[in-house]
Amino acid sequence: MKVEINGMDANREALMQRCREMEKWHRLLMSDDETHLGGDFKGWVRLPRDIDRELVERIIETAEDIKDKCTLLLVVGIGGSFLGARAVIDALSGSREGRPEVVFAGFNLNGAYMSKLKKRIADESVCMCVISKSGRTVEPLLSYAVLKDLMFVKYGQEEGRKRIFVITDEKKGDLRREAYENRFKSFVIPDNIGGRYSVLTPAGSLPVAVAGHDIRKLLDGARSMQCGDWTAEGGLITYGAARTILQEQGKCLEIFEYFEGNLEYFGEWLKQLFGETEGKDGKGAYSACLFFSRDLHSIGQFLQQGRQMFYETIIRVAKSDEDAVIPQYAGYPYAGKTMEQINGCAEEGVVRAHRKAGIPINEIYVDGLNEFTVGQMIYFFEMSAALSAYALGVNPFDQPGVEAFKKEMKSLIEKL
Repeated sequence: MKVEINGMDANREALMQRCREMEKWHRLLMSDDETHLGGDFKGWVRLPRDIDRELVERIIETAEDIKDKCTLLLVVGIGGSFLGARAVIDALSGSREGRPEVVFAGFNLNGAYMSKLKKRIADESVCMCVISKSGRTVEPLLSYAVLKDLMFVKYGQEEGRKRIFVITDEKKGDLRREAYENRFKSFVIPDNIGGRYSVLTPAGSLPVAVAGHDIRKLLDGARSMQCGDWTAEGGLITYGAARTILQEQGKCLEIFEYFEGNLEYFGEWLKQLFGETEGKDGKGAYSACLFFSRDLHSIGQFLQQGRQMFYETIIRVAKSDEDAVIPQYAGYPYAGKTMEQINGCAEEGVVRAHRKAGIPINEIYVDGLNEFTVGQMIYFFEMSAALSAYALGVNPFDQPGVEAFKKEMKSLIEKL
C-alpha cells in the first residue's frame, strides 16, 4: 500500500507536527498500558500478530463443516457484526466456486426482506451464524428468533442445532446462554474489541472462511500493516494527520471513492468505522461513499463546482484480475482497448480535474484485491481511525450516541 496526500502543501509544517502527535498515540496504543483513554478496548491493535493459531485452525475447520452441510449460510448481525464480513467477501468477489453463498440478515427490520429469506430457507440447504456481543440488539435478535424457528421446523431440533453457530461475548450476554442451552457451536468476540474493530475476529473471519477465502492470508496482510512504519516519517500516518487538519479547517465531509465495484461494502464498513470512532462532542467528518464512474453522472457536478465543504479519499486499485476487451466495430474509437484501461483513464481524469479545482485528495494505492491486500486495508483504516480520534480529542472506542435512538425505539416497542 502507498499513501499520497494532495492539497496540503500550504500546511506541510502542521501536517508533520500532527504526524508526530499521532506517533505518540500509536506508541501508547501498541503498549501494554490500558489506563489511557480507550485503553480497555484496544485488543484489535496487536491481534494480527498475537492471534491464537489454534483458534484460526478451528475457524477454518468449522467453515469446512458448514460448507459440507449447506449451500446457503445466513449471517445474522448488524453494524460491525455484519459489515466487516460482507466488506471482505464482496471485495474478494463473493463466494468461491463450490462454497456456500453467504447471505446477511438482522441488519434491518423490514418484513419484506425477511419474507424473501424465509422462501430461500424453504428451497435450499441452510446453516445460520448469529453474531452479537450482547445478544440484545433488536434487529439481529428478532431476525434470529424468526430464522431459528424456521430452522428447527425444517430440520428438527437435533439437526437444527448442528446447523446454527453463535459468535458472542465469552461469558455474559443472552446469546452465550442461548448457545449453552442449545449446544450450538460458538466462538468468542473478545471483551476488549468493539464491533467495528472486530472484522479480524471470528465475527468476520468465520463467514469469510465459509465463502472460501484464506483467512490466514487476510491476517498476514493485517500483520504486515501492523508491523509497518507508523512513525512520522513513515508515510502511513499522514492520512490520519491530513484528514484531522482538514476537518479543523471546516471540511466536515469525507467522501470515500472507488472505481472498483467490489469495494461498495468496504465503503459501508468505512462509514461505520469513522462515524462511530470520531463522531462525538461535535467533532468528526461525515463519511459518504461513491462508486465511480456511476456516481460521477449524478454527483460529479457537485464535486467539481459545488460547495467545497469536503475532502476526498480515493482507493486506487492498481490491478484487476478480470477484464473485457472492447470489440472491433468499424469506426469505434475504443476498439481493442480493455474496460480496465478506460476505467484507469476515468480514474486519473477525475483526480486531475479535482486537483485543478483545489479539492484536497487523499490517495490510497492498493496492488490488487486479494486476501493479503484486503487485510492490509482493514488494519490501515482501523489504525487511521483510532489515531484520528485521539488527535481530535475523543475516545475512539465508545459510541454513547448510539444508545439514544435504541432507548427511544425500545420504549415505543414496549407500548405495542
